[in-house]
Amino acid sequence: MMKDLLRYGIRALPGAALFFAAVATSQASVTIMGSRIIYASSASSVDVQLKNSDSFPYVVQTWFDDGDVNASPQNSSAVPFIATPPVFRIQPKTGQVVRIVYSKTKSLPEDRESLYWFNALQVPPANVGGAQKQNKMLVMLRTRIKLFYRPASLGAPGNLAQKLQLKAITDAQKGAGVEITNPTPWFASIGNLNAQVNGLSHSLVSDMVAPFSSQRFWFSSKAITPKGNGRVKVTLVNDQGARVSEDYAVTWP
Repeated sequence: MMKDLLRYGIRALPGAALFFAAVATSQASVTIMGSRIIYASSASSVDVQLKNSDSFPYVVQTWFDDGDVNASPQNSSAVPFIATPPVFRIQPKTGQVVRIVYSKTKSLPEDRESLYWFNALQVPPANVGGAQKQNKMLVMLRTRIKLFYRPASLGAPGNLAQKLQLKAITDAQKGAGVEITNPTPWFASIGNLNAQVNGLSHSLVSDMVAPFSSQRFWFSSKAITPKGNGRVKVTLVNDQGARVSEDYAVTWP
């Protein structure tokens, strides 16, 4: 990666510290327009728009991973997607289009979505803040968003929040929780999960539920021992990045 960045004049200062940080899209100066990438199998490519809101340029390097947050650009050869250009300079207050192409080096399922991640590492120029000869920290911020490969035969998921199946569960080791089954071919991206039981509200750690699979979510404390009827509000993030909620009735034994 550093070899690619040096082509654009980005090099470590003497005594400088290189710091890599994975950040949410809203925290980075170079932002990706949109919260996710939907790649329909019928498309020859998909364009992703990046924008530099800062007053100085950045070098940006892009790559893909299959779920390993620590994967580097050198590990992305196993992912069947290519980003063009992979490394580029983005000027102040301007944008850049990155074209994503499915390389077909790996066959993907046709009966369900596949999930990968798109990474964009932004590297500021080494002389930001002046040319004083002193130790500096060069901060490289990375943005990482989901890429869903969607077979054309599936169509759009519609209101996926209404298609889930919920069941209250208990476990001697983990305590009480909720099991969510996703019987659909689309990923269910849960943005928030909240349970109302015994007159109290409890937030559960949210995550994705893969197609045709189930996942269990537990209350934060084993001391929470719900009994009887309750309700669980599931909030999903849809294709447009909007939040859609559905309320489910459940019963803890």
